[in-house]
Amino acid sequence: MSRSIGSTFGTQLTSGSLRPFYAIKMNFTSGTLLLATTYADLIIGGNTYLGSGHILNVSPITETSDTKSSGVNITLNGLDSGLLSAGLTEDTQGMVVEIYFGLLTTSNNADTIIDTPYEIFSGFIDSMVLQEDGNESKLRFAVENKLITLEIPTDRRYTDQDQQNLFSGDKGCNFVTSLQDKSVAWGAGVDLPQNTTG
Repeated sequence: MSRSIGSTFGTQLTSGSLRPFYAIKMNFTSGTLLLATTYADLIIGGNTYLGSGHILNVSPITETSDTKSSGVNITLNGLDSGLLSAGLTEDTQGMVVEIYFGLLTTSNNADTIIDTPYEIFSGFIDSMVLQEDGNESKLRFAVENKLITLEIPTDRRYTDQDQQNLFSGDKGCNFVTSLQDKSVAWGAGVDLPQNTTG
């Protein structure tokens, strides 16, 4: 899948007629779930993305100029036994999710993809909630952006013991403890050169 917009893709975006779609790739431990918001299945990159209404909703995807994480919610049809089984039996937290935006050709209602779909979001599943009532069943996934990893505090202490756990025998942090209370008189005891020009 592309991370750049092709010329034909860009031209179609500015045209008066559009047939957009989302393609979602969810990497579960038992296998990869490939879904699309189209009526028919789509072949993208040699993989078949299932259509026919499995994706009920994708919340707006936002970006900011700040380096912060903005998540997205994906709602899937829980009436499909395969989707329901994957959602209920697997540990979904931390699984990678990729969302792509693509366009279909507008001629003759053909399901031909224009250029290569563009990746608009990549992140990790934070939680999955099953919503049921008498009429329908839904699986709602809260997905966090990859930037969420920047907000996780580090467990490093930068001590010799911490360094030895990672690289046994390394002496890079060998003197950290002795430096904590060390008093250093910067420039003390240094004889400055005398001005010999007369």
